[in-house]
Amino acid sequence: MILSTVIPVFLIILIGYIIGKYKKINTQPFVNLIVYIAGPCLIFSSISKSDINLTDFLTIALSAIAIILILAFLVFIILKITKSKKVGLSLPMTIGNTGYLGYPVALFAFGIAGLSGAVVFDMTNSLFLYSFGIYIIHHKNEIKEAFKIPLLYAVIIGLLFNLLKIKTPEIIFKPIETIGMITIPLALLILGYKLTEIKISETKTAFLASLFRIIGGFLIALIIIKLFSITGLSKNIILIQAAMPSAVMSMILCQKYRRDANLVASVIFISTILSIITIPLILWFLSLS
Repeated sequence: MILSTVIPVFLIILIGYIIGKYKKINTQPFVNLIVYIAGPCLIFSSISKSDINLTDFLTIALSAIAIILILAFLVFIILKITKSKKVGLSLPMTIGNTGYLGYPVALFAFGIAGLSGAVVFDMTNSLFLYSFGIYIIHHKNEIKEAFKIPLLYAVIIGLLFNLLKIKTPEIIFKPIETIGMITIPLALLILGYKLTEIKISETKTAFLASLFRIIGGFLIALIIIKLFSITGLSKNIILIQAAMPSAVMSMILCQKYRRDANLVASVIFISTILSIITIPLILWFLSLS
């Protein structure tokens, strides 16, 4: 199961990387396609027909909030102690790639129900990134940004259809589901392509920040799971999503607001490379428990 989950994911990323090495293209239209059309279709179709219930939804969402807040607090303490002015590091050390990478790993490892759980975790991540994340690096409250993206609405509508047992007519559901299927391979290709645009800088700092993102996220998630006796699929999703490498969107935001963009990009690159090792290890750990 571990190899059949990980190899397809990283092979698609590799294809995107190779494309980026030999052909320069504008990826923004593809990003917009995912964010505004394909992504919401995938989210609605997966949540509306999955076995996820309100208890699982709240367990994953509240755990994600706790993990993000604890990581953010620890990063704040680390930056204070080291007297670092690299505020941009706050984003890649706190926010994981729970969408572009988290979705396919959850889907291939745990099926549609796993994907639905990953969507819930990612929704929480996105709300933090587009509100407090922007405030941290830009000192401006941009929480309204989170509500401009259809992700949140797709989760809410999908959950309502699921809980109220509303069955979407097949003639409508099938096109939505088919469009949603574009999301995962396209997102992985974009992730691979984006890695070619990164130039490594401050290697030691970037490496330590990458270790913190992956190992720190996993250990905090493990403590939360033990404290609250979380079991089953919710436990698996929380652990794997908490240990994802740094989010690509953190680089895009740091570039936009000119906050340590090169260093942040380096953290994303190194943490993604490390995840080739850490994701199989975590899946192996989950298979034993």
